[in-house]
Parts: sequence; structure tokens; C-alpha cells
Amino acid sequence: MSEAQVMTVAGLEEGSVKALASELRGELIQPGDENYEAARRVYNGMVDKRPGLIARCTDTADVIAAVNFARQNGLELAIRGGGHNVAGMGLSDGGLVIDLSLMKSVHVDPQARTARVQGGCTLGKSITPPTPSAWEYPVALSQQPASPD
Repeated sequence: MSEAQVMTVAGLEEGSVKALASELRGELIQPGDENYEAARRVYNGMVDKRPGLIARCTDTADVIAAVNFARQNGLELAIRGGGHNVAGMGLSDGGLVIDLSLMKSVHVDPQARTARVQGGCTLGKSITPPTPSAWEYPVALSQQPASPD
């Protein structure tokens, strides 16, 4: 087997995984990487899924590259925002996880009364209205403290 045909843990050719890693501005994490265990953890500690790859995206271009890679390679895709889904839907056993936790930008337009919030924001850290009563938005809040980011 040639070097280009070496298979990764996700069953993909090493060359295609390296190509994705070089295309991302963020980090591509694989089993065996030093930060893999921390990167696959979610809020619900009972969820124990082991993704084949975790794309820690920093912008929209990273997300597009990861989605295209998953489509081209027939990988199950999971999207992880704040990591708080109780059922662990933000992870995939053997698939590709798009981790949005680094994408926390918020753009508020007070005149239009709109906000654009990236997928890695959690409610406690995302929207701060100009005044406490200026905006109302439908949400459900728990009394549990937010996980540290």
C-alpha cells in the first residue's frame, strides 16, 4: 500500500484527510490527537460517542469545506453548537463532527432590531441587548450554570 493509500481511523485515505486539514483555518482533530478526548466531550457526560474526525471551524468557509468533505466521502455528519444537546446529537460515532464552539461572533443591528449569532454562541454569552428590556426573544432557560468555555 502506498503512502497516499494509508487509511485513517475513519476509513479514509490519509491524503484526503490531510487535504481537509490544510483547507481548514481551524483545527482538524482525530482519535489519538492529544486534544481528542476533550474535543469530543459534551455537556451530558452520559453521551460517549467517538467521532472519526472533528473539524473545529473558525468561519463559514471551514463549515463549507467540512460539509463538502463529509458529502464527498459518505460520512455521517453531526453539527455541534454549544454542546448542550441532552441526547448528544452534536456527536457521531465514526463520522465527522463540525464543531462550531469557536464561532461566537454576534452582530446586533439596533435599528433593524435584529441579531446575527454564530452557531458556537450559548445563550448566556451571546446576546446582550442595549438595555435589559429593549428586546425580547423566546428561549427556555435552565437554572443550571453554563459549562465553562
